[in-house]
Amino acid sequence: MTTSEQPGLVALQERIAELEFKLAYQENTLESLEKTSAYQQQSIQSLERKLSLLGEYLKSLREEPIKPLSEETPPPHY
Repeated sequence: MTTSEQPGLVALQERIAELEFKLAYQENTLESLEKTSAYQQQSIQSLERKLSLLGEYLKSLREEPIKPLSEETPPPHY
């Protein structure tokens, strides 16, 4: 018997080929999503570091710029 005599076999082979194509497409999509997720995680970590540094900088600006006289060092001419 040849494949032309078995229409069910041809349909099954076509279905298997279609499933293999879909699986390959899904694997490609998953790989792309993993790369995107890793890139976004790196970006988030970078932004968190920058935000932390900015917060520390802003805290330093709120400190009193002039020290009390007891903490001030005398000018160099004394």
